[in-house]
Amino acid sequence: MNPSTRSWLLFPVLVLAALLVAWRADAPAEDGAGPSVLVLHSYAPDYSWTRDLHDGIVSVLQAPEVRGRYRVEYMDAKHHGSSAYLKQLLRLYREKYTRSRFDGIILTDDHALELVARYRDELFPKTPIVACGIGDINSIPVNARDMNIIIESLAHLETLGAALKQNPGARKIFVMIDGTLTGQTILRDLLKQTHAVAARVEVVPPMTREQLVEFARQRVPGELIYLLVYFQDAAGQVFTAEEIPRAIAAASSVPVYVAWDFQLNSGVVGGCVTSAFGHGRKAAQTLLERLAGKNPPATYSKLQGVNRHIYDYGALQRFAIPISVLPEDAVLLNRPLSYFEVHRSAILSALVVIAILGVIIMLLVQNVLKQRKINLGNAEIMDLNREMIETQTELLSTLGDVIETRSQDTANHVRRVAAYSALLGEKYGMSTEDIALLQAAAPMHDIGKIGIPDAILNKPGKLTAAEFEKIKHHTVIGQRILHTSDRKLMSSARAIALQHHERWDGTGYPCGLKGEEINLLARICALADVYDALSLGRVYKPAWPKEKVLRFIREERGRMFDPRIVDLFFENLDELEAIKLRLSDPVGPKEDEGISGPVHCPVREA
Repeated sequence: MNPSTRSWLLFPVLVLAALLVAWRADAPAEDGAGPSVLVLHSYAPDYSWTRDLHDGIVSVLQAPEVRGRYRVEYMDAKHHGSSAYLKQLLRLYREKYTRSRFDGIILTDDHALELVARYRDELFPKTPIVACGIGDINSIPVNARDMNIIIESLAHLETLGAALKQNPGARKIFVMIDGTLTGQTILRDLLKQTHAVAARVEVVPPMTREQLVEFARQRVPGELIYLLVYFQDAAGQVFTAEEIPRAIAAASSVPVYVAWDFQLNSGVVGGCVTSAFGHGRKAAQTLLERLAGKNPPATYSKLQGVNRHIYDYGALQRFAIPISVLPEDAVLLNRPLSYFEVHRSAILSALVVIAILGVIIMLLVQNVLKQRKINLGNAEIMDLNREMIETQTELLSTLGDVIETRSQDTANHVRRVAAYSALLGEKYGMSTEDIALLQAAAPMHDIGKIGIPDAILNKPGKLTAAEFEKIKHHTVIGQRILHTSDRKLMSSARAIALQHHERWDGTGYPCGLKGEEINLLARICALADVYDALSLGRVYKPAWPKEKVLRFIREERGRMFDPRIVDLFFENLDELEAIKLRLSDPVGPKEDEGISGPVHCPVREA
C-alpha cells in the first residue's frame, strides 16, 4: 500500500475520532460521575508553576470521591501576548465552547482571568468560575463578578527575616525581578511588606541574562540575593521558570533566596516559598464547594499551609548555614539519607536474628571459658572441642526450627532435610568433613523467612505476584544474615540459604544460576527440601501421595534438580524413607489424595 492510499484510509478514522472527542466534551456528566470542569491556564505546560497548579487541581478532581471529568487549555500568554494572538485565541474558544456545557471553570493566573472576565457572558454564561494564582487583589477585573478569586500571597517578609537570621553579618539584600507587568505587581507587594527592613533592601533594575549572571558573580560577603520572577530579561528574551534561578545560583558567591517552590532544586538556598500545588488544590476545592451549594469567600488572600519554609541541604552546606537556625517547621530538600534510613528494613530484620545469634555467642563464650578451666589433657580438650561443634550444630538446627515454626511448618522439617542432605552427600562421594558441614548448615536454608511478613508467609492458598516477589527475597535476606563470618560452617550455610531455589536449567532465583554454577551443597539441600515439603505438606497445601512426589522429582530431573543427585535419590530411596519415618512428626499433615493443580514446591508461586 503506497503512502497516499494509507493517508486517505486514515482520514475518516481521524475525523471520527475528532467527532467522538467533541461529543464527549459537550456531553453532560454520566450518571454517578463527578462534575465536568474546564481548566484554562494562562501559561504553557513547560512552566513549573503551571504544571504544579495543574497537578493540585487534578489531585482533587480525580479523587475517588469526586471522579470529575476535565478539559484543559493553555493560553501560552508568556510567549504570545499580542492582541492579534489573543483575538485568534478568542475565536478558537468561541468555536469550541459556546455550545459546550461545563459544571464549572477553573482559571489560573491573571491572563486567563482577564480574558474570561471580559467575555464570560459569551463563552460561559452562568457557569461557576474560580481563579487562582492571581497576583494582586487590585488586579482583579471589575467585571469578574461572582467569581471566587484566590490571591497569590507571597511571604516576602518571612523569607527576608529568615535570611537575615541565617546570615547574621548580612548588610544588603539585592532583589532581582523582571520588568513585566507581573513583575511590577509583585514588586509593589514586596515593598509594601518589607518596609521594616527597607534600609537593607535594594531592587536591581531589569538586566539581560548575562548582566544578571555577572552581577551575581560580583557579590561579596555580607550581601544576599532575593530572586523573584525573571521570565523575561531586559533584552526581551523569554526563559523557563528554572533557567534564571539555576544560572544565578551557579554564579553567585552569596546565598540566593526565592519565593516560589518551582525555583527550588536549582542551587538556591530556599525561603518561605509559596506552593502552586496548594493553590491548585484550593481552587478545585472551592469550585466543589460552590457546586455543592455552599458560599465560599469571594477572595482568599492568605491560605494556611500554602507558604512553607523549604531549604536545600546542599546550598546550606555550601554557605555554611547551620540547620539549627532554620525555622522549626522547615522542610529540608536533598538531605542525604542516613545509613539506617537506606537499609532500615534489612537492619530491622537482622536485629531479630542478631538477638538469637547473641545467645549462640554467649553459649560459645561459655564453652570457651569452660575449655580454659578444663585442662586435663589432650583427650579432654578433644572431647570439649567436639562438644562445641555439636553445640554449634544443635544451635543452628534449633534456629532453623524457630524459622520453620514461625512459618507454621513442623519442627522436624529442618532435621529431616539435614539428614536427607547428609545421606545424599555421602552417596555423592563427599568427604566426611563436607558431609558434616552440609548436615550442620542445611537447617539454615530458610533463615531468610524471618524477614518475610507473617501475612505472606502463612497465607493459605496462592500468593499474588507482588507477594511471591517478596517471599522470593528470603534467599537474599538469608545470605545477608549469615554474612558475618567466612568460617566453613557459616560460609556453607550462606551458600545454601542464597542458592537453594536456583534450578539446574537456570530458571531459578535469585541469580538464575545454571548447572554446576550452583553450589553442590545447595543443589543437594534443594532436592531434600522439596522431597520433605511435598511428602509432609505445608500451611498452604496438603501432603502429596508418595507416587505423586516421586513422579514430580523424576520429571524435574535436569530441570529443577541435578540429574546425578536425582539418580542417587532413587538409588537410596529406602534409606531416605527410613529417615522420614524415624524423624516423622507425631501427627503428620493430611495427604493430598491425588488432587491435581499447580505445583507449590517448596516455596509457593504467585
